[in-house]
Amino acid sequence: MSVKQLSLFEQQPEDSNKFFARKRPWSAAKHRIMLKYIQAHCYNLGGSKSYQSMYINYVDGFAGAGKYDEGIGIETFVDKSNFWQRYKTEFLDTDGSPLIALKCAKIFSLEERVTLRCFFTEEDKDLNQELKSNCSLIGEGLYYKVYDPQRFDKALTQIMNDLDKYPTLFFLDAFGVKGVTFEQICSIANYVSKYKGELFLLFHNRAVARHAGFYKTSYKNSKEQKTAETYTQNLTKLLGHNSDLDWKPKWLECQDQEQKQKFERWALEYFKSRLQQESSFKGVANFEIKETYNDSRPQYNIVVGSNHPQKAFGEFLNEFFCKENKLLFFEDDKSGKNNKFLTQSWERENDERVERIRPEIIEILRRNNQDWITLKDLISLIILEIGNLGYLSRPKYREILLDFHKKKIIEAKELGARGNLTLDNYVRAVQ
Repeated sequence: MSVKQLSLFEQQPEDSNKFFARKRPWSAAKHRIMLKYIQAHCYNLGGSKSYQSMYINYVDGFAGAGKYDEGIGIETFVDKSNFWQRYKTEFLDTDGSPLIALKCAKIFSLEERVTLRCFFTEEDKDLNQELKSNCSLIGEGLYYKVYDPQRFDKALTQIMNDLDKYPTLFFLDAFGVKGVTFEQICSIANYVSKYKGELFLLFHNRAVARHAGFYKTSYKNSKEQKTAETYTQNLTKLLGHNSDLDWKPKWLECQDQEQKQKFERWALEYFKSRLQQESSFKGVANFEIKETYNDSRPQYNIVVGSNHPQKAFGEFLNEFFCKENKLLFFEDDKSGKNNKFLTQSWERENDERVERIRPEIIEILRRNNQDWITLKDLISLIILEIGNLGYLSRPKYREILLDFHKKKIIEAKELGARGNLTLDNYVRAVQ
């Protein structure tokens, strides 16, 4: 199926009903990442082994209509994917996250691999009705539930009861700042810590700055003050209890446009830090979703909380994010005429990244690699320590470590059958 190609420079609509008229490029990026992660998550945890489950849950907290009138970014990705070419897939550019999840569930069901149980909430009555209709077209025989129209916080208790203690992937894409609180996120972290899973939350950095912008030290009248309090309280609820004691003075320091973007970055790191310290997640990471590769200001960030960051971040998400970066780098070359030039530019940029990161990796080895560890696990450790998911692919990190082995910066307990250092060989930093 072909659809109209959309301009990269369309402005995001201000209300959620208009949002589903056209899928923006940054939404397509989000959907590709979720498609890949749902598959990886279910293949990893779905099954009959002791650490696996025959049932896995997917919770979409702000599901919307489930599809767009016009879309981009999914069909071409699926057609070029070696993995998805193995299946007769029904993914469309117009699919939203609920339909992507249901279509994954259908594939898993046909494979008899795992039952993916899908739970959807949408507060808006019209969108909720559209969601039910769209899901019914493909959901026959699948386990899914669309809750009656209500706020996510009102539905959360019922959702938790319906999950039946199975591993759960939570996807929360609130429209802006309002919709989910720090305390609710921590309750999700508690569930994940007990029963496995991950949280994907879209942190809308631009909306955070807009909400903070309502705060002043004085107001013209009581109406302006009351309006400001509504917006600032929503921001405080997202960033955590008493966070206004921190973000309000920080905002007052940031009054020009450049400083406001600095506040957005500060708020993201503040939010991640509190999640890391106060929730049950063992790891918290983020990835910037941008409109163009060289944008200094992302459209939003995907914040991920996990109890198994080595697998989730070090193996799965690092590769997914790296591929999204590459896709964005080549985005403007629709015809493919500049592919050779862009490929050389991409390789050159990766070489520069390798040179920049090598000294930092050496320091990480000296701090953390005194004991024997497999090369595979060492790559994950380095990725987690650097904290910049998608900066380099795992094969690039492997190339760096193979060079370090030749230069005797690291040593191997033993080598592979052909005398080569493999991912399963144990290594450590040379003392």
